[in-house]
Amino acid sequence: MKIQELDGTIIDVFAIYWFNDKTYFYGLPKNYGGFIAYSSNEVSVIEPHINFKTVYFENNSKGIFHWALIQESLLDDLVERDEDAYKRFLEIIKSENLVNPEFY
Repeated sequence: MKIQELDGTIIDVFAIYWFNDKTYFYGLPKNYGGFIAYSSNEVSVIEPHINFKTVYFENNSKGIFHWALIQESLLDDLVERDEDAYKRFLEIIKSENLVNPEFY
């Protein structure tokens, strides 16, 4: 799945969640080192297909997440821009051909 920011930047999305009746995406912008939450009101969905194994998960919000974010407990660390979690998640998504090998 991909979204596009108002400035034209394209972001790969690895989670969709709902909080306070609003939809958000966790995207992995280039050179950021982790996730940024994007409101669906502020971006355009340009590729709606989710082409990876997903897991439904809920705590403070409800959402659909890339399997590794939940099963390997990477989500919180990626939101906090933890370098080890970022490297591990990149290793996984590269092995699943979700991004180009030279991505990041």
